[in-house]
Amino acid sequence: MISMFKNSAMAFVLMFSSMSAFAGINGGVGVNSDNYFRGHNISDGLGYSLHGKYDFGKGMYAGAKMWSLADDADGDHLVHSMVGWNKSLSEKLRIGVAYSDIRYQGGDADGWEEMVMRVSMGSNSFLYRKGLDNAGDMYEFHTGMLKVVDLSYGDWDDGGSFWHISKGWDMFKGHVKVGYIDHEDNADDFADKLTDLDNFYVGYSYKF
Repeated sequence: MISMFKNSAMAFVLMFSSMSAFAGINGGVGVNSDNYFRGHNISDGLGYSLHGKYDFGKGMYAGAKMWSLADDADGDHLVHSMVGWNKSLSEKLRIGVAYSDIRYQGGDADGWEEMVMRVSMGSNSFLYRKGLDNAGDMYEFHTGMLKVVDLSYGDWDDGGSFWHISKGWDMFKGHVKVGYIDHEDNADDFADKLTDLDNFYVGYSYKF
């Protein structure tokens, strides 16, 4: 997996470095003790991610993010592509809509498509994903009002509900993030959840 990460990351960095002269393009690479997607551990250990975004102007954008998957997963990567539009209605109020496509690269597992709607007010946001062609719906609420940590709650028809608590810092010329995931599938007592390191992750990301 390490060699795969090196090859993927190098190709990604070279691609965006060669395009860095064009305004509106940005991207990044990340390494995590575990990759989480909507409350689920999808790497079962050390994982990496790559993302890129292009801003067309006037709120229009297109982007993609790729996560590495566990060795026994039906695929090598989970790829999430999106085209969307954002609009600021006031200094704090912001809305957005997008089309989202999620696919497994390197395997036979089926992907799915969604329409996404977001409303943000300051450090709070509400996200609703409408699954297309019988895919499940999802909603997620995020708040930064606790100041000390960020808190999220999500409920996905195809994946259950989860709590996500995280804290991030800018350091080492990038961003370090520590998080805790509590998914409804975890039947442990609360005290056991807090002492189980499998429920925690730490990651580092570098943007360019």
